[in-house]
This record gives sequence, structure tokens and C-alpha cells, in this order.
Amino acid sequence: MNVASIILYLSVLAWIFPIFRQYKSNIFYFFLLLGLSDPLSIFLLKVINLRPGVISVILAPILFYSINIDRQKLFTINGFEIFVFVLSYALIPILHNYDIILLIIDTLILIRVISKIIIALHHHQILNLFHLVLAFYMITSVASLIIYLNGDHEGIVLFYINLFFQILIAIFFSIFREDHPKLTYKITPAF
Repeated sequence: MNVASIILYLSVLAWIFPIFRQYKSNIFYFFLLLGLSDPLSIFLLKVINLRPGVISVILAPILFYSINIDRQKLFTINGFEIFVFVLSYALIPILHNYDIILLIIDTLILIRVISKIIIALHHHQILNLFHLVLAFYMITSVASLIIYLNGDHEGIVLFYINLFFQILIAIFFSIFREDHPKLTYKITPAF
């Protein structure tokens, strides 16, 4: 087994643990889908030779939706989320490269996480380190997809280095929850 395969399988394993740690948190479903998509993809690749990335692109719009779930308003959907669902599922049969759809949806998730940080900072003067790490993870995911789409040899090496770094982020999410009090900081204005 080569180093790239070891990093890949370690990454798959590492992202299963946040599922258990984030149970009953506001973004549990995000981590559930994130943690199950890769093992499910590998399983279906081995069993029925399903093309890699199919499961990820099917789950991506649901992942986008799940990052905005509020426990009091479970299963409500807005017009933009419907648009993302329809557009994503319409593009699946048209595009042969699913990574483009994943790049678009990961970018939308990143925007949603950053907006959550900005809103909490603006309205409550609260900065949650958990959300910053989540935003950083989404930045690495977007960067990883851009590097992978580049397709040259150096890009593949950077992709696996980034994947290894994401294992460390998975460990962070396996230890800390969104509501951990030591991760929330009150920001006071300087004036």
C-alpha cells in the first residue's frame, strides 16, 4: 500500500469520529453526511464499481442544506436551497466531471459558514473558534478541489498533503463540539 492510499484511508477513518462527538449538536447532520460519504463511496466502488464521486455529488446539496439546520426549525428549506438542489441534480447527468459541482457547493458552504461567523460577530460580538476551524476546513476543501482539478503531478501531491492536514482538522472536530464554552470568545469594541 502506497502513502497516498494510507492517507486516503486514514482520512476516511478520521472523519467517522466527529459523527459521534457532534451528536445532538446543531450541525450533527453535516458531520454525519461528511463522515459517511467517503466510506459509502469506497464500499460502492468495491461492490458495484460505482464511479468515484457519485455519492459525494449526490450528498453535496444535502450537505449544503445541513450546515444551516437550526434545531427549532428542522426540515425547513428556503428558495436558494431549493435552487441549489435542482441545479446540482440537473447538472449531474450533463457534467462528466463531478468535481466542478462539488467545488461550487463547497464554495457555497464556505460562504454560509463565513456568514454565520460574521452574523454572530456583528449581532452578539461572539467569535466561535469552532466556526473558524469549520471555515478553515471548507477553505482547504475548496483549495483541494481546485488543486485536484488542475491535474498536474504537483497538484496531486498538494492534494494529498491537504488531505493529511484535514485529518488533523477531523481530530479537532472529534474532540470539540460547537457549543464548547472554551471555544467562544466575547469580542469587546476597542472604542
